[in-house]
Amino acid sequence: MNVELLTCQRMTAGLVYQPIPLTPPQVNRIYADITERYPFQTLQHLPDGARMANPTSDFFIQTGRLQVNDTVEFFPNSKERAMELFQIAQRSLRVPQFNIFGIKLAASLPLEEGYNAATLIEKSALGSIHNNLELLGPGRQGVGLRIVLHQDGVLELKIEPLFSDLTKIYVELDIQHPTAFKNVDIVESWMDSAYDYLFREVKGFLETLA
Repeated sequence: MNVELLTCQRMTAGLVYQPIPLTPPQVNRIYADITERYPFQTLQHLPDGARMANPTSDFFIQTGRLQVNDTVEFFPNSKERAMELFQIAQRSLRVPQFNIFGIKLAASLPLEEGYNAATLIEKSALGSIHNNLELLGPGRQGVGLRIVLHQDGVLELKIEPLFSDLTKIYVELDIQHPTAFKNVDIVESWMDSAYDYLFREVKGFLETLA
């Protein structure tokens, strides 16, 4: 298994704050400000805010939440885009304090020809109970790992077969920072830390599954 082939493909980053009333004209102004920098093609008004979208990403502005979902081609670009969207929204909404920041990175690791991700994870990570899985009944497609750590934030790591393509391992890293802060700029370092953790600690752990 060549862990150097691990690739981050999706990023979700979100901020939670005490609810702030939103009006359609206010949302329209924020959309106009954002599209001067990032060309979101559509604006969909929601009961509690709006969704701005293009084919590869979207941005939610809601009464108590901001969230970016982005297809990652080059992580620094995705991070910069998310930071600018958050900054524009904070200035417009005048959010006085954020309560939670969360980031989720989804990645995949292709295996060498002939390898099956479901079999690999079962035998490598669950070798001692591999034969006992039959007790659960027929139809098993695969098993995965869920690891929760309390470090700088609360980390949840999932490692499982990519069930739509068993030649790949699916990796999902979700980190929550339940810490109150006033300036959105602080989250940039948390985004960098999440990416570094994925390609350092997590990649190192994946190598032990070979």
